[in-house]
Amino acid sequence: METSTESGPGGESGPCRHGNVRLLDTRLLGKQSGLGSPYPVVCHLVDTGAYFTELWESTVGPRTRARTALALGLTEADAARELAFWAALHDLGKISPSFQHFLSGEIRKDCPDHFERMLADGRYRHGRYGTDNRAGPHCRITHWTLPGILGQLGYPSGDRDDPVGELIGHAVGQLLGGHHGFFHPQMEPRQLRNPATFLPQVGMGEWSEQRLRHARMVRTLITDDGPVPTGILPAELSVVVLGVVMVADWMASTKESIETVRCIEDEECCCGKALEQHWERVRNAARERVERQALGRCGFATPAREELLGAAGLLDGSVHGRLARRLLTEDGPAHAGMLLMSAPAGPARRRLGLVAASKLGRTSGARGIALALPDELHLDEASKELASLAGTLLEGSGGFIRLHTMCFDAGPDTAFEEVPEISLAPESRAIAKKWLTERRRGLLASLGVGVLDQFLPAVLPVPDGAVRFFGLSEKVLVVDDVRPQEPFSHQLLCLLVEWLAALGASVVLLTDTLAGASADRLVQAYRRGARVARGLRGREEDAPPPTELPQPGWLYVDGLDGSVAPFAAGPFEDSVLRVSPLEVRPRTSGTDPYVDAVMGGAGGSGSTLVCCDDVEEAQRVFTAIEQSRRRHTTPGGARLLHQRFPRYHVRELMAECTSAHKNPARDGSVLVTTPDFAEHLPFRFERVVTPPAPLPSLLARALRGRCLTILEGEERAGSPMDRALRQRTVQALRSHGPQLRLPGDTHRLIRQVYDSDSYLDALEDIKARRQQLLLAAEAEGHEAELLHDARHIGIPGPADVHDDLYELIRAERGLTEEHLAARMGFEQAYVLLVRLRGTFAFLGPEGEEKVPSLKREGGSAVAALARHTIPVPPQWAPEGGNSAQIDREQFRSIDNLRFPQWSKWTWLNKVYPVVLGGDGDPCTGLLGNMRIGYTRTGLVRLS
Repeated sequence: METSTESGPGGESGPCRHGNVRLLDTRLLGKQSGLGSPYPVVCHLVDTGAYFTELWESTVGPRTRARTALALGLTEADAARELAFWAALHDLGKISPSFQHFLSGEIRKDCPDHFERMLADGRYRHGRYGTDNRAGPHCRITHWTLPGILGQLGYPSGDRDDPVGELIGHAVGQLLGGHHGFFHPQMEPRQLRNPATFLPQVGMGEWSEQRLRHARMVRTLITDDGPVPTGILPAELSVVVLGVVMVADWMASTKESIETVRCIEDEECCCGKALEQHWERVRNAARERVERQALGRCGFATPAREELLGAAGLLDGSVHGRLARRLLTEDGPAHAGMLLMSAPAGPARRRLGLVAASKLGRTSGARGIALALPDELHLDEASKELASLAGTLLEGSGGFIRLHTMCFDAGPDTAFEEVPEISLAPESRAIAKKWLTERRRGLLASLGVGVLDQFLPAVLPVPDGAVRFFGLSEKVLVVDDVRPQEPFSHQLLCLLVEWLAALGASVVLLTDTLAGASADRLVQAYRRGARVARGLRGREEDAPPPTELPQPGWLYVDGLDGSVAPFAAGPFEDSVLRVSPLEVRPRTSGTDPYVDAVMGGAGGSGSTLVCCDDVEEAQRVFTAIEQSRRRHTTPGGARLLHQRFPRYHVRELMAECTSAHKNPARDGSVLVTTPDFAEHLPFRFERVVTPPAPLPSLLARALRGRCLTILEGEERAGSPMDRALRQRTVQALRSHGPQLRLPGDTHRLIRQVYDSDSYLDALEDIKARRQQLLLAAEAEGHEAELLHDARHIGIPGPADVHDDLYELIRAERGLTEEHLAARMGFEQAYVLLVRLRGTFAFLGPEGEEKVPSLKREGGSAVAALARHTIPVPPQWAPEGGNSAQIDREQFRSIDNLRFPQWSKWTWLNKVYPVVLGGDGDPCTGLLGNMRIGYTRTGLVRLS
């Protein structure tokens, strides 16, 4: 237990300049990195409490505030003040010999023997290993010492035999001990009674007294010694509070924030009067900073129905228009819920999803919308749609931010900013930089659009998972193009839906291929989370029988009572396709199966879409088709469309293809592309040629044409689950017959493929037998490593966290966010091709324009670079990151391409400049140790 002593503080004796007794030792430091002089720990505690107060008031809505106050047994005003006090306590563990010794080493040049002078009079003591900061980091010390401190401040101590997890002081300690993203295990009763015995880094003597004095003075300052909590926050509210604490800590740790408010005279004093003055300065600065970061509250506007339909372009009698009109006509419940909507894919469906989000957000009191896309292909288009609708959907002070690294077209002058200087340890600084710039801040802003991969890590054991939950807790999440997936990905989405329901958030899921058990699992996930939101954590009630998702139409899951209500939009005319599986024999004659399939239909009229599995295959097939067409003088042109061209050129190619194919082409033209494009093209073909693929992808490709040719027989890469799904898809289509009606046949085919016993068994067992899941194996054959990750990916559901937050981050040592992102494919890498002329670098394969100066042009230069980037697999990224790439010998004499300027922009962290030219082929260069080249078919890997 923390105990009070009669010893006075270290440092100067006598009263302070305000005539008050010096209670706090101002030699105890909290910040040093990047600052002109070290910053007292009490000032940082107060700063974080002030930023928390502003964030809580401006970004957390009445629903969450009311639930939090109820859980704590306080009024909303008292709860807000007490939570701000908690936020201030997050770094109380820095008042310890381990941290002060560590910081003393950092400032030794300016303040020699600082730590030794503190120990000189014997009041600060520690046992063996007491200065080992790695074994006893300050966040763990916060966890271990807060139970005793809060007990002395009046928090209920409970009975001696009460489980540790039921003690309020320990719950607060474990929560705040996780402010760097990793919770520590629950303490044992004997550790609670005497933490210094089991954790020598806690220290002895004056250390405990100073922690108690700091906590008592900060509580008086922030809460005016108001009432203490009588209850514990459940897991779903704990993660939101922790997310706000983490953002407040990051914002309070920037050099700008500290230098703006610090007053050396107050820092030397730190009495109650000085801290009151400091608190007022920080509150004013925090209010301005939060508003500048576009984190203010937004509410949903109430436009007239016709106005909203007109703004969304849904006034016509299309399926999307009929669904939107019916949705806006119905009286919705005044609480959260989930809409699982089935409608044809495309921009109109995204706008329908935003209309649905406005309806749910208005009735549930949400503060914004988060739009998640399946990939980055339509990110620019979706950003413009959301930005154009923002004024109709929302009102308030919040902002709109794009999440994706290279998405600048919708606002090239405002979508990014220079990275602030942050006084944190390197590992925490790297995460904070991403959240304090637009790379991730869109998850906190009122309107954000990104790729689903940027949202799913909320349910992975990553350090910033709580911040992601905080960002999503008050919004409506709209997920476009939800499909049946292999069990692991499906489980992650179900888990995210369950947590959002527990947080009281609304969800809109848009699909055209979801049916049967795949749809029902998402419905049941939301129902489970909604039970938690109602405070029901016991045995789950019997689920109602599955309700079929109408096509087109929706299922609405009520967030209050868990009821499920369907709505069907009426009959929808089917498209009729001819399906012809084509057996492909092993290539012994040198012929290409794609060429054979395309040339076999060349006698008829109409165009052909050729969908290849990946870019490399598309490049090879396009070259073979071109050669064959030249030999046979086939009419029409051949085009190649994929993402391994510079971004600006991809748009040009897309515009060219749209112009050529927007009216049904009758000239035998061919477009060779990859799944990302083939499944979303806004025009149709006579024939579609494709290898086997999972059924949702195959149906999306089939909708682009009138005749579907499936090339089966060749062995395809992928995990065992991928291969099984492809095999079942082909078997289902063969048994179905030569004609396919879409969307009429969709439900039956989806159920036939995805509701089979083996697939459902894999889904059922994923929680109990994660180690048996096989993730897709990488080309290098790291299947064992991936299998190891599978055992640890995915946090428990909110009902499964029983008074122990350690369950949310339990993972083996060394499992980092970067490791997970790479294994799950969440991080993309980009190549920037340049040519060198003299001492300057020029953009592009031809070197058309000079690389702009990041130092002089800032954000505009970043946007210009982004337009020339080429996405590549993350496995291509060189070891050592872009610092190693830019620091190569050939860059060192280049005036406009230097790493010190490059490193200031988080947007460029995954962008790797590659110099083309030099020895040998002038269109090749080195990416790390890999040789790549640029040809008329795009970027290629040569070695």
